[in-house]
Amino acid sequence: MYLRSVVVLLIAVLVNAESNVVLNGTYEACDGGFCMPKHLCPTGKADDGPILEQNRLVTVRVGEENECGDFMKICCKKSERKTREINYKCGISNSEGLVYNVESELDYAKYAEFPWTVAIFEKTSSRNNPKLTFVGGGSLIHPKFVVTTAHKLEKAHQYSARFGEWNMNSDAEAYPTQDIEIEEIIRHPSSQESADDGNDIALAVLEENVIYSEHIRPLCLPSSQDVFENRRCIASGWGVDVRTGQPPTVMKRMVLNAMSRKRCQSVFPELGVPVVMHRTEICAGAVEDQNTCFNDGGSPLACQRDDGSFLLAGMSSWVVNCDRLETPTGFVNVAKLACWINDTIDAYEESREKIYPILLDDNRFRFATHQEKRIKP
Repeated sequence: MYLRSVVVLLIAVLVNAESNVVLNGTYEACDGGFCMPKHLCPTGKADDGPILEQNRLVTVRVGEENECGDFMKICCKKSERKTREINYKCGISNSEGLVYNVESELDYAKYAEFPWTVAIFEKTSSRNNPKLTFVGGGSLIHPKFVVTTAHKLEKAHQYSARFGEWNMNSDAEAYPTQDIEIEEIIRHPSSQESADDGNDIALAVLEENVIYSEHIRPLCLPSSQDVFENRRCIASGWGVDVRTGQPPTVMKRMVLNAMSRKRCQSVFPELGVPVVMHRTEICAGAVEDQNTCFNDGGSPLACQRDDGSFLLAGMSSWVVNCDRLETPTGFVNVAKLACWINDTIDAYEESREKIYPILLDDNRFRFATHQEKRIKP
């Protein structure tokens, strides 16, 4: 690691070029400048301007050492940022990523590629020492709701959800994350403490509505008739990386082949694994060198539709042996539980008599009742 030669802190000022809003930030001094997020000063020369103004990608090399001690930072002096129009429709991926051109020996998700993927943390604290421990993933499906697996959320524990996360070990990403406490957990009435008995699903009710942005958007729910067998889909999350045996720094991107429950039940005996699958489950097998693994529970399996948008086909529920790529892993079949999700959200909204803003095509808002608000494919 490089030693930081200067340990002076600067209160820097960032100017939004369109709105003239001034943003304050604290940056550590480095040789000839200050350690700034790389997207704000991609070449290390302040005169070149920030990457957000130029609609191009900046190269970041995962794990690279530098004088700022963070591969997403660079020694620079100043920057400006600029905004652009955002599409808030469900299931819209940033397929080419945003801001960064990610280079790594291993394949990871691009920055903001899957804006619906949520990191869930358990909140514990001792005296003057609050702590967040990553426990699994979830999917943003509504400004007030995250859907995840029931076995990841214990009733007596406290949790928070983080939106817009990519690199768990850095605060230098282009867009800020949103951390919102989970105020209520609504479990499927037939769910159990483990994932063994099916219906492994829960809705996490947020303390406040998440704010949609370019890197935070919902995933579409499937209809109860949707079938995803023999489809190549993509799982995303921060569970153990089977290629390294360690939790990843940045979000994983796992291409998997979705299988029907019937196919799964024939594959597992062939591999010597005695698994009995519930009717609300499907499985998926690795296509490349990635697979869901420990701490991926609740993470989304998203399948693409003909129009390019994505649906929530499954949620990582259980694994048998994630080191063996030929062994499929188990997922909640969300299509089988889509009616429960929509009915539960409707009942929650109805009981609280809330209305929600709907973004119109011309960027104006109108308010809608709960019947209009639920996310449909």
